Amino acid sequence: MTRVAVVGCGAWGRNLIRTCAELGVLGAVVDADAAAAQGQADAWSVPPLPLAQALDDRRLDAMIIAAPAPVHAALCRLALSHGKDVFVEKPLASDLAEAEALAADVACSDRVFMVGHLLRHHPAFQALEAIVARGEIGALRYITASRLSLGRVRTHENAFLSLSPHDVSMVLALAGAEPARVKATGQAFVTRGVADEVHADLGFRGPGACGDLHAHIAASWLSPIKEQRLVVVGETGALVFDDVRPWSEKLMRRDQAVSLTEAGPVASGTEPRFVDLVAEPPLTREIRHFIQSCQTRETPLTGIDEGIRVQRVLESVQLQLSRGPDQLQSQSD
Repeated sequence: MTRVAVVGCGAWGRNLIRTCAELGVLGAVVDADAAAAQGQADAWSVPPLPLAQALDDRRLDAMIIAAPAPVHAALCRLALSHGKDVFVEKPLASDLAEAEALAADVACSDRVFMVGHLLRHHPAFQALEAIVARGEIGALRYITASRLSLGRVRTHENAFLSLSPHDVSMVLALAGAEPARVKATGQAFVTRGVADEVHADLGFRGPGACGDLHAHIAASWLSPIKEQRLVVVGETGALVFDDVRPWSEKLMRRDQAVSLTEAGPVASGTEPRFVDLVAEPPLTREIRHFIQSCQTRETPLTGIDEGIRVQRVLESVQLQLSRGPDQLQSQSD
């Protein structure tokens, strides 16, 4: 039986702790805030441990890291050096250089390493991905992903870094390649230099008559409407993964095409229909996948290589934003 220590008892850390407890793998909790750690320890009948003790405890096989993002890489490195398998929440690291240095450490170890790109394990996305792989909507034409809400405004990372790694991971999985070009714009309304609203365009070189695949990703924590949507349009159909809707309506598909007539191109389509899904929380599936990877020693779906590919896109977006400093001035200036 794999035993896991969860490092970080914040809002998302508590979800991870609960999920590990439900799966029967929770061995300890760790947090710099002793009261927070004790509260979770009491709730799930596991010991609250200082980080150093958890690292040295041979009864703990793995660590799930849900600490503040700036310390992710350092904690991962410590866990690897103490022989622990590692699951780290997004983002993998503060920048690409730090991520690549961590990847070198992973390569030198024999440890399982997984990045928490949650939506890759969502039943709706996995069903969508399978439909695309079977060619049921034809060659892909474009993808749009939006993650918008009136939510937690951060001051140490912009909306894209905070909200969009999951979308980048899904887009890269569907494209089957890294983007050949990245363009991004953003606006800072609250904190100078920290974009509250970001739009990124990713271009992928693709074969066939339809030409290149294009993806657009939007992120904002100042939107009055909550939107968590992935739209995938192909030659002969389209798919919409809408995570705000109830389980029975999370994945919609529609057959559609454009016919060339004497009067010009005419678009037509069938009535939209919903795809049946297994209503299982994606976090449960994700942590179960990590535990299975620890037991089989197989590379996880979102291993270090996938994490580096996502980090490269995040870095490219950051570079694009930094090249337009006027766009990132606070609007109150």
